[in-house]
Amino acid sequence: MNSAAPSLKPLWSLREDCGFRPLPDDPGAGIVSTPWEEIRLDAGTPAVGRALERMTYGPVSLDNVLPGFTERTGPAEERPQYDALDAALGRLQHVVVRTLALAEGTHHLTVVPIARRARFTPGRPDADAVHRLSKFVTLRAGAEVWVAESPLAAHRVLLHTPQAGWLVGCYARPTTVREAARLLGLPVEEAALVVGYLEAAGMLVPGAPQGAFGGADGSSSFAFAEDHDTALESWSPRELLAHQRSRPGAHDEPVGRTGESDDDTDGGHADPVDGDAVIALPVPDRARAGVREPGLSEVLAARRSERVDDGKPLTLDQLGELLHRSAAERPAGGRPYPSLGARYPLELYLTVAGGGLERGVYHYDPHGHLLSPLDTAPELVDGLLGEAAANAGMSQEPSVLISMTARYHRTADSYRGTAYSALLKEVGALQQTLYLVATAMGLGPCALAFGDTEMAARAFSLDWRVEPGVGEFVVSAFPGPGPGTGTVTA
Repeated sequence: MNSAAPSLKPLWSLREDCGFRPLPDDPGAGIVSTPWEEIRLDAGTPAVGRALERMTYGPVSLDNVLPGFTERTGPAEERPQYDALDAALGRLQHVVVRTLALAEGTHHLTVVPIARRARFTPGRPDADAVHRLSKFVTLRAGAEVWVAESPLAAHRVLLHTPQAGWLVGCYARPTTVREAARLLGLPVEEAALVVGYLEAAGMLVPGAPQGAFGGADGSSSFAFAEDHDTALESWSPRELLAHQRSRPGAHDEPVGRTGESDDDTDGGHADPVDGDAVIALPVPDRARAGVREPGLSEVLAARRSERVDDGKPLTLDQLGELLHRSAAERPAGGRPYPSLGARYPLELYLTVAGGGLERGVYHYDPHGHLLSPLDTAPELVDGLLGEAAANAGMSQEPSVLISMTARYHRTADSYRGTAYSALLKEVGALQQTLYLVATAMGLGPCALAFGDTEMAARAFSLDWRVEPGVGEFVVSAFPGPGPGTGTVTA
């Protein structure tokens, strides 16, 4: 086994969005500007100022600034300078980028802090130390690099060379440093250096003897803390990443409003299907409801999911009232449910079993309170209603299935990072509005947990990448007066 000294050289830099401003007449002192704050560093030694200034230009070997700093090989009189630079770098851990470079200068791996809480103290694990890639890590293509990141980590790792990616790949299963070095033909010390960086960045998790965390599954002689962390057991990797990246604080990706989109070609309106076949829905006369309508508190108390197995089809008046009160554009603008930035990305498609409308699929236009029939194959209509019945736990088809899709660009073009999170909240707001209106009308509402993405895309003639399905809701009419309200508004 080759145990030669590692050929990788550690480099240091500040994040690209940071700067250093020396203080005049105070050598070594200065102000470091960061995305979160400005940090004043008092003079300790001129080497601190020189190092930080060099680090603003990109990765640099600090041995070029302060000879012997990396391995502490300088003379004893250099110790105060080493300590001063160590202290400064310690205060700046959340903005210091660490890079390992090959002997010829090519960058091999870079660890970038992405949160204010980031702390990076790499060790040098033993040759027989066992690690595994964290199950929360994702790998994606970046700008000419692989990017490894985890919602649990305060760093992201850039893998610049194929060899760096291959080493990460070795840890898809529990592996020792010695075995990874053998597989890649590397010196053990070099593999240990990289593994230490990956562990400190939160990409690799160390193994412990099986049973160390109170249980043994028998699948391996090693156990990993994240597999036994009760705080993590309910999270899937994709859901935790989506959650962490949709709120600021735990990462450095843009979050928030960017301005109105320049590309709003649909103007917030649905594309017309067949103008000659458009159905104008009745507009309810709210003045007629009067005292017959239950109050908001009563409706909230009565609201529940109703699975109406012996339900009747909705009349056209009932359907028109439900949609008008829940989703129609109001004269002054906006709709009855909230939407981030009033972008209203949701579109409604109704699959109707029969009754006031012919069996089939219709698109709802909230601006004109209109329905446009779609030329959907009968077997897709059957499939949508059958799936909805199964998902709702009903023995027969619901009267109406309301499928919610999202013209995602309406929100995403104006809000970075938060668009999908806000979209799901909007689905919930619309579903609650449908619940309350249906309950007040004496109808049987039930939100569904999911729907078939590909079946819906075929039925509605959509490209799911542009307009994906995001919510489903069924409504039926009771055979008699609706429970909980005692009245049904016409």
